[in-house]
Amino acid sequence: MAQNAIFGINSNLDTGGIIDNLITLQRQPIGIVEAKRALEDAKLLSFQDLKDRLQNFKSVVNTLNTESRFLTTTGVFSNNNSTDNNDVASLTTTSAATSGTFSLVVNNLARETKLLSSGFADTSSEIGNGTVSITVGTTVTELTIGDGNNTLDGIRLAINNSGANVQASFINDGSATDPVKLVISGTQTGADNAVSISASNTLFGFGQSSPISFTETQAAQNASFTLDGVAVTKASNTVTDVIGGTTLTLESAGSGLITLSPDEEAIKEKVQNYVDGYNELNLHLNSELALTESTGETGVLFANFTVQNLQQQLRETVTGQVVGIDGEFSFLSQVGVRTQSDGTLSVDDGALSTAIASDIGNVTQLFSSSGRSSSSAVTFVGFTDNTEPGGYQVRVSGGVVQLATSGSSTFVDAVGNGNFYAGAPGTDAEGLNFRIGSLDDGEYGTLTLAIGAAQITNRILARLTDASLEGPLEAEIDSATETISDFDETIADLEERLVLFETNIRSRFTNLEVVLGRLNSQKAAFESSIDGIKSLFSG
Repeated sequence: MAQNAIFGINSNLDTGGIIDNLITLQRQPIGIVEAKRALEDAKLLSFQDLKDRLQNFKSVVNTLNTESRFLTTTGVFSNNNSTDNNDVASLTTTSAATSGTFSLVVNNLARETKLLSSGFADTSSEIGNGTVSITVGTTVTELTIGDGNNTLDGIRLAINNSGANVQASFINDGSATDPVKLVISGTQTGADNAVSISASNTLFGFGQSSPISFTETQAAQNASFTLDGVAVTKASNTVTDVIGGTTLTLESAGSGLITLSPDEEAIKEKVQNYVDGYNELNLHLNSELALTESTGETGVLFANFTVQNLQQQLRETVTGQVVGIDGEFSFLSQVGVRTQSDGTLSVDDGALSTAIASDIGNVTQLFSSSGRSSSSAVTFVGFTDNTEPGGYQVRVSGGVVQLATSGSSTFVDAVGNGNFYAGAPGTDAEGLNFRIGSLDDGEYGTLTLAIGAAQITNRILARLTDASLEGPLEAEIDSATETISDFDETIADLEERLVLFETNIRSRFTNLEVVLGRLNSQKAAFESSIDGIKSLFSG
């Protein structure tokens, strides 16, 4: 009955269509909220994508934001005799290496001990039980030779498994008789690692005869070389502690010149990577902030203050003057990194090469961070993200270490003790770390901190991408996430109300059809009665 009523059997109305239209009308607020949620969801995805892009750019920035990362040094060895192609030495450098030249004369290489045994018919030749004593430097290793390993190969395995710094192997010299010999080599070079082997008499049965013996074919010795007139001996041919930041590998006797110089190509590649990363990010921000005037279409993050501020900060970083620079270059444009009409950067390779050749230190400061002290009594140690670039005067007054911004007469007590101090919190020098050699009252020169474009960029990106700093980008992501959650709750509430509305309206229309059905029945009965009365009187 109710189903028939819904289809307007009594009212002759399109009851189902009316109900559907009423529900559609009632659903409109849900559609509006869903549309708002979709926009917020798109915004959240854009913020998360932006964060990923910023982190990728930050990884590029971190390749040149400090002096040690930016300044790459390469090392080359050249023989004194141009016709001598002998490889005397090779070099590898780290970021700690600095430019310079050094004369090198290699007298001899470090070598390990080599011992050669007497000959045997084959590797399975039996040798009696006993003990073998291996001495490497001052370390003695005793081996027991028994029934399970009393062959030439058994001794080889016992030596190799002993843990001693030696290696045993076979050589076959092709002799008609007893061609197999045991070769014992030290695994470490240097005179202090000399190797010797002795065997007890019982190893070879009765009596004093010894059917195996070893001859030293190469004695252990240290490497001997002269660097800039200074005689040096080392146990290894790989030398890491003579030239700072440089590993020197000796390969043969000879002489020549070591040249450490800036790796121009590596430096230019880092600069180009920085520019490429900046351009990619800037074009993405342009797209997100875009407004198409002809259509009114906007980017997802159009007019967002956080994104607009980020783009503005990045532009100011690459176009602004770098503070604390020691040299004639204080703008990136002066070394060939220039802004184009569309806001992207370009690199003039020739201008950059000229700048590197002219003053590599100045170019380094333009991109990276560096600090220096004008006094030998004060040593620059480091800084934090709270330290502002510039110069700071250092003095001791009444035994208290103090700092003042260059040009200011206002000194503020530094924090620290002993000889290690830092700028006070809340000042421009906050986090500026330094050591001072004396606490006697007096003036101690100036500490200068230069923070280049890459390091400034690194600070901007860190504030946006580091969740622990709770920066504006994190706030945007959190806000969008909370707004989406609120929309979900609103939609769920409206959907619940819509279900109740639908149930209620269907019930009312059903009741309407039922009532109409009853009225129609009563009408039919009444009309039937009237017709009966009319029939009675007419008869």
